[in-house]
Parts: sequence; C-alpha cells; structure tokens
Amino acid sequence: MSVRIRKEERLETRLPAEAKHQIEQAAALQGRSVSDFVVQAAMDQAHKVIEQQRTIKLTVDESVALAKLMMAEPKPNKKAIAAVGRYKKTMGK
Repeated sequence: MSVRIRKEERLETRLPAEAKHQIEQAAALQGRSVSDFVVQAAMDQAHKVIEQQRTIKLTVDESVALAKLMMAEPKPNKKAIAAVGRYKKTMGK
C-alpha cells in the first residue's frame, strides 16, 4: 500500500520551447510525468544547494591551521585565572 502525499502548492514557470521539449523527452525516457520529473529535479538541486551552503570547505593549509588551533592548549585569560582562584578559595584548596 503506497502513501499518497497531498499536493497543495502550485509552481508555474515559463521556459523556452527547446527546454520544455528536453524536459518532456527526459521525463518520458524515465516513464514519469513532466510534473514529477521537474519536481524531483528541482528538489535534487535544492538539496544540493542547501548542503553546499551548510558545508564549510577549507584548503589543506586552512585545515592544518584549524587542527593546530583545536589541539593547542588554551592560554588562560584573566577571567579564567580569577575563576580558578575563586574555586580554590571556595573549596579550600
């Protein structure tokens, strides 16, 4: 038993005749409707674009620099030193 998704939204577009012909031909070759073909192609592209925007790409040099920063022992600042002092005073150490 297949679940049917309720289609409530509509998307319209104008395109050159040659583009429409190619889309119709590709949809027919896959045995799909033009609407199904276009929606799936648009969704595939949307996922690709979203993933590209969510992914940070670094060069090898940038990757090495980031790894060094992440592995380096952090230097305590004034607030950290003060916090250790308060902790030791409170805990009696």
